[in-house]
Amino acid sequence: MTTLSPPVVYDPYSAAFKADPWPVYRLLRDKAPVYVSEKWGFHALSRFDDVRAAARDHETFLSFEGIDIDDTAKDMSAPGFLPDIDNPRHDQLRRIVQRTFLPRTIAKLEDDVRRVVTGLVDRFADAGEADIAQDLSWPIPYAVFFDVLGLPTTGSDRADLERWSHGLKDRENDDPRLTPVAWDALHNTKDYLAEILMERRRNPREDLLSTLVTAAVDDHGGAPFAPPVIDRHSEIVGLAFVLFMAGVESTAALLSTAFRELAQNPDQRRMLLADPSLIPAAVEEALRFDAPLQVAGRTTTRDVHLHDTTIRAGERVFLIYGSANRDDRQYEDPDRFDVTRPQRRHMSFSEGLHGCLGAPLARLEARVALEVALPRLGDYTISGPMHLYRSTPNMRVLDHLPISFTPTGRTT
Repeated sequence: MTTLSPPVVYDPYSAAFKADPWPVYRLLRDKAPVYVSEKWGFHALSRFDDVRAAARDHETFLSFEGIDIDDTAKDMSAPGFLPDIDNPRHDQLRRIVQRTFLPRTIAKLEDDVRRVVTGLVDRFADAGEADIAQDLSWPIPYAVFFDVLGLPTTGSDRADLERWSHGLKDRENDDPRLTPVAWDALHNTKDYLAEILMERRRNPREDLLSTLVTAAVDDHGGAPFAPPVIDRHSEIVGLAFVLFMAGVESTAALLSTAFRELAQNPDQRRMLLADPSLIPAAVEEALRFDAPLQVAGRTTTRDVHLHDTTIRAGERVFLIYGSANRDDRQYEDPDRFDVTRPQRRHMSFSEGLHGCLGAPLARLEARVALEVALPRLGDYTISGPMHLYRSTPNMRVLDHLPISFTPTGRTT
């Protein structure tokens, strides 16, 4: 008697999948490398080579319908929303902000990042317990990126911006729609950005918002990027908005993944403590092991024939970065966290046209966080339930990571 294998089911909106996506990813790679979702109307690519090739082919796999795989793509995307823009406009807008995120520019922020991290660690280092997600992983990018962008880092405005940034990601399982909380956060954030951009036009500073509002776009002979009157619908607000959205969550995810895996793999943590030069490799392994951005949407411009399947022109295709990073065709023993793994490229920051602008800053923040915190935390252990952040189905982020440790005293 022949036993039929159950069909492969990939439902990125379901709570069960989000809790443990890795077995599904393996089934996709092995049995359905071009997955077709009849329920939701998309194709999905899961193998490393296929995902990378599609990410780099920006003429076949376009972003205009949105990289988000829920209603974020149609409800939050707008003129200036860089990840959802194709060329030639994409490169014109990216050039406006590119210089801020060059590795040599980001490197100058290291002392500031170290001060932020040290101040945060000092708050809990004597307590013997902390929620690393809430006490470190989220506060670091809020402090660092808000400062780079030019947003308030203290006071009531900071509190509102932080609350809205969380509200923007408010979602319900099994439902691609934005919640009322997300709609409210969307309107408040865009109105605030429009107002602060108008203020920067009157009083420019050394920050990214000032760069935006004083920039010229090369496709109009150096015409100003910002319109005379800036409102929530302006292209400049769309660009500022996507920077605001992207500048915190991915870094918070990376940081919590690193601290979680080093708690669960104490031999790896001991390696880093004995040889801190391994920390950059640990950052890359954390990115590979559990990508903050798990999946991105694209739309085909032509028929694509792959693995005996035809994806028709105009169809939605999901590029599953989280699966590509665990592909055993690319990595030996991919489900093992290993800071000594020979370095190979991963897809956590994508590639090609839409390679992540903020990658150098995220890497800097993660490296400094591990350098500062690990010696203070010593042999820390996870002391309670970990909880995933309620976010869009594209993302995988921890909201809570409780730990306990033996205090080692403050650094000098």
